[in-house]
Amino acid sequence: MLIFELLDGDWLGFSQVRQQVLDFLLANEHKCVALVSHFQKKDTKILYILDERNVIWGVLSVSESGQILHCLESETVLGIVEAYFQKFRPQKIFSIIGEKKYTDAIAKIFQKLYGTVNKSATEYSLMEYNALLAEEAALAEKPDNKKRHFLNSCEIFDCKNSDFDEMLPIQKAYELEEVVIDRESFNEQNCRILLRRNIQSGIVFGVRYNNRIIAKASINAEGENCIQLGGIYTDISFRNKGIATYLVRTLSNRFKKNKKDVVLFVKNSNSTAINVYTNCGYTPFGDYKIIYY
Repeated sequence: MLIFELLDGDWLGFSQVRQQVLDFLLANEHKCVALVSHFQKKDTKILYILDERNVIWGVLSVSESGQILHCLESETVLGIVEAYFQKFRPQKIFSIIGEKKYTDAIAKIFQKLYGTVNKSATEYSLMEYNALLAEEAALAEKPDNKKRHFLNSCEIFDCKNSDFDEMLPIQKAYELEEVVIDRESFNEQNCRILLRRNIQSGIVFGVRYNNRIIAKASINAEGENCIQLGGIYTDISFRNKGIATYLVRTLSNRFKKNKKDVVLFVKNSNSTAINVYTNCGYTPFGDYKIIYY
């Protein structure tokens, strides 16, 4: 096996190679939506692993910020991955993201080669939306008139630039509770930049109640056929009222009607969120892990 960097150009066979890499990614898209997104945008270094029969066994994305995304099909490729990184050390290693067993394996490679030790590691369950299961779950749900009355007073909306100031507090709360390793590492300027960029991209959604935004969600990544839903958060004062279920059901159904498969990942330790997503028609299909340095 050999590992190559996918370089843009007009050389003979380039289009064929790029299509071959894309075909591999699309066959595995449900577990690597973000990697497909970076491949489409051409904003990261793309590596692909090829055997002597011209069959692809894995693809990795390495960004300038040190984010490494991977989609590997066999542990037999790990030797070539190690050989590559031994020769071409990333300028920075910020995170490793993807299927659990390969995230762990790549982390061991970096520790072996460079003595790199991670700051945090979180395990997740990958879940996929099924419209039929969502309908069955909704029909089986016991009526709750109090929740129904409350949700009838809520509005789900696509965030616009004019919503930025109102959305910022709940975005900050989300990052402090779900994203940052510790509160001291929270960077409000980065939070503001990311939120404004995502709103301008049309990938942020909110729930408004009594002229106040009380919940949010976003598209974490969009590939060719899949959307990865994420950033789902409800203000602590409005939890246990069915808001997250209402928001996830609505968005998942919308994306499915747009001919997109919908996936998400949820912390294995977050049983409440797992129950919400299960009640929204999601089923687990894989193990996912993110390691930060």
